[in-house]
Amino acid sequence: MKHFLIALAGLWLGSTGLLAHADTRDDFPSCYQTLGKDAPQQGAPERELFVLIDETVDADERIQQSVIEKTLRFIRPGDALEVVRFAAFTGDHYSRLMLKGRIDERLSEDQRYSISKRALNSFDSCFQRQATYVKRQLGKAINDSFGDHPDIPKTELAGNLAAISTLVRNSEAEQKVVLLFSDMLENSDLTSFYQRGNVRTIDPDQELARLDRAGLESEWDGARVYIIGAGLIAQGNKAAYRSERTMDRLKTFWAGYFERGNAHLEGWGSPMLLEDLH
Repeated sequence: MKHFLIALAGLWLGSTGLLAHADTRDDFPSCYQTLGKDAPQQGAPERELFVLIDETVDADERIQQSVIEKTLRFIRPGDALEVVRFAAFTGDHYSRLMLKGRIDERLSEDQRYSISKRALNSFDSCFQRQATYVKRQLGKAINDSFGDHPDIPKTELAGNLAAISTLVRNSEAEQKVVLLFSDMLENSDLTSFYQRGNVRTIDPDQELARLDRAGLESEWDGARVYIIGAGLIAQGNKAAYRSERTMDRLKTFWAGYFERGNAHLEGWGSPMLLEDLH
């Protein structure tokens, strides 16, 4: 079963195009081309941010804006970025790599000293335009990832995350940060965190044992994980109730899940995330 699930994750990533040309895609035109032969060689990025959006969860405008703002406050020159939308694999709703790119690093003083003034002026002007372009494209990619589709079957969350973790594991960045928007409510053949329209109070150890028996594993390669939207219920379901105990159990489960996958749950937003990414 374990080997089957690993193979299935590979097929899922290939069929959705998440791994296709993953090493070569860059949606941010580089300004280094303005420097010609003086362009520096970039090594692996120090940081990479992965923004993961669960399309099956209905988010209001405040939450959507919060995801964008926290992302924009975090990024800096030299960072690599990926935005992934995931959902139930049905109809035209499927997982997609919405954006992938790397922001140019600033030139060091030593590098600037050896480059002509004309080339530097061209680079500096391009560098400013790139910053604006990245912010605009990043905001658009995140906005386009949110869904408002009550007819979409609920996501098999653990299965989706196990597959997406391959992207994080394959990154060469020294620091990996994951910002995940989801209600964090598993609803699959394996288990369901719902009961009669409400969020069920789960036994975290029991639910983690279910994943172990199914061989559903993930590897996040030391990533720091921040969650927005935990426990979020569709806006039309006003009667749904989530007690503090229920939410504590949910957080304990996911903290255990990420710990087993070599990641650390740094921030838990239920639904709003109060701290910034770091």
